[in-house]
Amino acid sequence: MAEKLTASYLLYSEAFTSQNGKGVYGPLPTADLSGVNWGLDFSYASLTAADDYAKVVSESFEFQDTDGIVSLESPFKDTSGFTNFFVEFELSESGDLEGTDMIETFYTLNNGTSYTSIDTRSGNFSDDNISDSLIVYIDEGNSIGLKFEAISNASGEFLRVDNLAIKSDTLNGASLEINCTNLADFSNEFEIYQGEFFLGDQINFDKNLTLSAHYVTLYEEGFTGENDQGVTGNGSNLSGVDWNVTSSGNLSDQNDYLKVTQINGNELFEFRDLAGNAYWTSPELNSSGYESLRLSMSLSETGTMESNDLIGIEYSLDNGSSFTTLFSQNDDFSTYDLNESIVDSSSLTFRVKVYNSADDERHRFDDLVLLGLGNSVIGENTGGESEFSGSVILNRPVKLKAAENGKVTFNGQVSGNGISTKQGKGIVALTDSSSTYSGNIVIEEGKLEIGSDVSLPGTISGSGNEKSVLGGKGSVHTATIGNSSGEIDFISPGLGLASSMSSTTSLDQSISKNNNATVGDFSDDAEASIGSFTTTTLGLNDGGVYDWELKDFNGTTPGTDWDVLSFTNLSFGSLGSSFTINILPIKAGDGTAGSPENSTNLWAQHGSSFKFLDGPDGGSGITWGDWTEGNINEFFNFQMKEFSYYTDFYYNDWNVSYLNGDFYLNYSAVPEPSTYFMSSALLLVPAIRSARHYYRTKGKHKETDRENPKST
Repeated sequence: MAEKLTASYLLYSEAFTSQNGKGVYGPLPTADLSGVNWGLDFSYASLTAADDYAKVVSESFEFQDTDGIVSLESPFKDTSGFTNFFVEFELSESGDLEGTDMIETFYTLNNGTSYTSIDTRSGNFSDDNISDSLIVYIDEGNSIGLKFEAISNASGEFLRVDNLAIKSDTLNGASLEINCTNLADFSNEFEIYQGEFFLGDQINFDKNLTLSAHYVTLYEEGFTGENDQGVTGNGSNLSGVDWNVTSSGNLSDQNDYLKVTQINGNELFEFRDLAGNAYWTSPELNSSGYESLRLSMSLSETGTMESNDLIGIEYSLDNGSSFTTLFSQNDDFSTYDLNESIVDSSSLTFRVKVYNSADDERHRFDDLVLLGLGNSVIGENTGGESEFSGSVILNRPVKLKAAENGKVTFNGQVSGNGISTKQGKGIVALTDSSSTYSGNIVIEEGKLEIGSDVSLPGTISGSGNEKSVLGGKGSVHTATIGNSSGEIDFISPGLGLASSMSSTTSLDQSISKNNNATVGDFSDDAEASIGSFTTTTLGLNDGGVYDWELKDFNGTTPGTDWDVLSFTNLSFGSLGSSFTINILPIKAGDGTAGSPENSTNLWAQHGSSFKFLDGPDGGSGITWGDWTEGNINEFFNFQMKEFSYYTDFYYNDWNVSYLNGDFYLNYSAVPEPSTYFMSSALLLVPAIRSARHYYRTKGKHKETDRENPKST
């Protein structure tokens, strides 16, 4: 028995709603079970009158004067993919019941026929018509069935059962999509060991979630019942084991061996007097779908070891032929408890390597266990918009997913220190300023968006071959923008996507989801789109892109009128590398792509300057590397095609300058002289205007011009 729980997901319920009269009654007896999914066994009852029955009365199942046991049986409910089960039900009685009047509750697992009793009531166990609400923990199984056996021996003696429920408080491998129908099946909080937990479009999940580091045993070997299995100088015996042994040494008699031995009643594996290398090798183990793999075992030795005597642990990934050393110990060491992490893989094989060469030299190992965490994915998987408004605790590695065109917002407090991986082309947004999450985050694809006043102390990195984007209006501790391994492709202050996710390198303007994180609000919002984003330690490396949005040419406030990226420490890629500023104009009125305010006469805006990198005064945190204040402009490329297209002005040029710790984007309405073939080219501007559709560009992010550009 347990007190009422606050955390659960409803797997099965039966309240007998709209089922009055369903059941069995005398005098024949007559059974009516049409339209219900539960069953009855009344073969032991004696129902000889119309008021002898086991049926639904007033939407509760009632037994009266059955003169023998009647069994009410629920259907078997599939519970695979969940764990930590309990059942709830209500029992009541009325009338003058004796000790022989009783009701007993049972459950069975895995479609079984053998039932376990969990509660028995007899006689007058409660006040008339007052229900006893019971909650009982039960064992694990892939299916659960309930049964209630009752006997009432006289008319006017009633036993009742109602509000049956099978619940779980933990996801353990299943895939759940939360929709309008099952959202109400959750109460207060829920735990995830492993599995997928997706919100449907427009769903607000306001319950608390905890993702726990619950390790699963993938393989274990304690050598119980395997005494003498192995190889000696007199032969081998490997029957009934799933591991193998090999030796290149000279095993001359029964005292030279690698086999299971028994010491003080405990069976373990021992290597003795090998005179060469010997190996104990596990079977190939399936680790697909698991991460954070860990191997543990107990190692020991006895005798006088020399420096060339050793025991080592090696592993091979994905059915490979080469082995990597995980641990190696030479000479005397007595005992050692190994507990080491292993690279994640779909399968692995590990082996114990030993060399010793004397009769009194023995290496031993025992209690070998391989553990892993099942994959956990939370977010949305349909391209809709949804939010988690309850708290979320990330105490294990987890994948945060938003599908293409989708956005999932964590509006509740996020805490914990597990490593997170952002997946999917959509946006994952963290917006609660009270969040204390301290784990590192890897962006595989799409945008990770940090909300205003949210500060993440971990490192944000990139991974994979898809476009990764970091931005928002909050702050992170460490991020490097570039196109090398571990680097994030794009940085984009403000909310929503500024450029297309169609390819890793696309610079095409494509605004979406800049709706201030409001579920159900699909409108664009210039105030939300423009932002100030902070990275304490920022690296700008070769191939990286800054999606820089501008809404007002005469604006005066970085982070409001145009994007700004703040830093404490800043470093640049090496000489020869380049970084792209993707200049993206938006309408101040609605945040859509279009001409900024005060851009109708861009000739008059010649000389405008915009601080886009904001650092401490004096520039003390800047690591210039191969660059200087004088040549830093050469590090940057400028992508201007969207600006030219939406302003219908193709005489643009931009450059970067540095002043007292800050970097400025400077606008020129007259192209650089170097872009002309002749010094007199200024006279030919009208003739070449239709050809000059865009910008200069360097590096990997070369783009074709828009189709059908605005006519000039």
